[in-house]
Formats: sequence, C-alpha cells, structure tokens
Amino acid sequence: MFSVNTFNWKSITALAVFATAVAVLIANQSDRGFSIYVLSIAGLIFLATFFQLHVSKICVSDDHLIAGGGLYKIRLPLAQVDVGGSSILSPAEKRSPGWRLNGIGIPGYCQGWFSGPRSKKVFAVLTSRKNIVYVPTSAGFDLMLTPDDPESFLRALGKN
Repeated sequence: MFSVNTFNWKSITALAVFATAVAVLIANQSDRGFSIYVLSIAGLIFLATFFQLHVSKICVSDDHLIAGGGLYKIRLPLAQVDVGGSSILSPAEKRSPGWRLNGIGIPGYCQGWFSGPRSKKVFAVLTSRKNIVYVPTSAGFDLMLTPDDPESFLRALGKN
C-alpha cells in the first residue's frame, strides 16, 4: 500500500477556513433555528470531507490496482494498466486534471472523476502538483495519482 499525503498544509487550511467561515456566519445570526440548520449542514460536509481525506489510499496487489476510498474509489485489474506508458509527469506537461466531473476538489486534495489533460477521462487522487504519476489504461479512463513515493509505485506496477 502506498500512502497519500492527504492531510497536507493546504487541505488542513481549506478545512480550517471552511470551519471559520461557518463560525462567522453563525455568530452574526440572531435566529437560532437558522444557526442550527447551517451548523448541521456544514458539520456533515466537514465530516464527509474529513472522512474522504482519511480513507484515501493507493494499493497495488497481485492482480489489481486500487486507488481512492470512500465515495470515490476504483479497483482496476492490472491487465488493463499500461505499465510501459506510466510515468511521472515532467514540469512541461499539464500537471492538473481538467474540469471536475464528479469528485472532491479542495486546495491540496483532488479525488474523483475529472476531464483529463490528454483528452481522456481521468480518475485522480492528487495531493500536490509535484510527482504526479500518469497511468494510462485500457479501461476507458486514465489515472493521475500522487503516491508519497512515485518511483516505488512505478516499480510495484512493473513487477505485476
């Protein structure tokens, strides 16, 4: 299993800003019912995002590649992975997924389905713009991942 640095300074700051904005909104309200409503919805969003951050992983087993966790997770047979085409993106290549189709995107953390930089749909688990591993597949989509150790990840893909 390869760890994904989901709890980085950007994602923690984004959650803190969200919590602060909710606190300011509630503090300026005299209607207690509205405050409870906003706090309930914001609390659910905060907890769901925190859960997504906590369960994200990248795992290469004998026959599958598993990426993501929670609501956004893929389990792809290694037979569908183009190991030879997998690479760490160079600085000249586009380093971020395109438009979010279905997923989470906060500073320091993107996970889910995005339009891809190579005109193909992409499943992404990204925590930075550095060391992005691009993994082409024959499954109708490609992968963009940021494992903590991209070289070890590529070696693990190549062994299977």
